[in-house]
Amino acid sequence: MNHRLDLTPSLFALTVVLATVIHFPVLRCQKTHPYNICRQSVKCGNIQLEYPFWGSDRPAYCGHPGFQLTCQSNVPKLVYKSVNYRVLDIDSSTQTITIARNDLWTNDCPEYLHNTTYNSTLFNGDNFDQQNISLYYKCDTNIPGGISVPTGHRFSCNVNNTQSDSYFYLTNLIRPNIANFFVLCDSYITVPVNQSSAARLATSGASRSDLSSALTAGFNLQWTANNDECEQCIQSDGQCGSNSTSPDLFACYCTGGNFSLTCNNVGESGSNFLVC
Repeated sequence: MNHRLDLTPSLFALTVVLATVIHFPVLRCQKTHPYNICRQSVKCGNIQLEYPFWGSDRPAYCGHPGFQLTCQSNVPKLVYKSVNYRVLDIDSSTQTITIARNDLWTNDCPEYLHNTTYNSTLFNGDNFDQQNISLYYKCDTNIPGGISVPTGHRFSCNVNNTQSDSYFYLTNLIRPNIANFFVLCDSYITVPVNQSSAARLATSGASRSDLSSALTAGFNLQWTANNDECEQCIQSDGQCGSNSTSPDLFACYCTGGNFSLTCNNVGESGSNFLVC
């Protein structure tokens, strides 16, 4: 006698699910270690992004929180306090970055005036014999007697649809008689320039073209972001990064896990941080 098996709707559904599981492979999360991600080459233009910098497809845990870069039209830019800085060069061997003010890149008469500032706990600009250039805008030459009007270093700017005189001077060369005139200008900003640019701008015949060249040549900063820790991590065949749960803390990503300092820390077991 033939026995006939009747499948209820719920039993039929379960049979279909089991058949699917058996005949098709299970899709699993692809395990990717931060070590592999952080060692991948990421470029913006001709600039190679390495620790402590991140951004432009380089995850935040591969860098330090204060060193995010954006990549716009193949130009890496560092943003700090509403000011965009173009990154001209990065030298990881000396922890040096060369940057230039983006708002002054093609126009020395910017619409909005901002002083050049940077986080002194992350960057140090005192190691390069650089000098500040002061740019004074909307200066009125119709002034009372007894105040000297500079005869050089003048250029014209359109401020609020009004053409006016502006001046540039190395800050440390501004003498009291000239300073008395500059206090009558509407506003001013200061920008660091490198040593060779400062030498040109110090001459009496320095031109607006020299000013433009100085602004686009940029200035140097040396970063201080776990420099010693990163060096030790690299020497142990690791990749430098930041802790995923506490970004201010350094992390050394290794093939065998993640450590607080080096890949061969004695007595420390590496944690497994996987990205899916």
